[in-house]
Amino acid sequence: MTKVHTGSVFGIRELTEEQRAKTRNELEWLETDLIRRRKRLAYWTMRKTQAETTTHIPEHLHQGIFHFHARAQDLVNSGERLRAYLMVELQDQPEHLAAYHYQH
Repeated sequence: MTKVHTGSVFGIRELTEEQRAKTRNELEWLETDLIRRRKRLAYWTMRKTQAETTTHIPEHLHQGIFHFHARAQDLVNSGERLRAYLMVELQDQPEHLAAYHYQH
């Protein structure tokens, strides 16, 4: 007889209705902000490609382009991680899935 845990791997706490509404609002804001962050990343990716292919760009501008591209990539990555956590937090509430569901 083996018990298999099929619940979430995150430590998800049960939210009150007010906390759920706040989390939904934060997720909604984050979705619109991720659109802005992705557009900024697309711009800096274009500038990075130009910097790699064009030889007459001064070195300080060249380094700045790479810095801002890396920063834009970090912002998108952190936003994606937060979005994933918030979605799991909302989906793993008791009415969606039991916190510890064991199958025999």
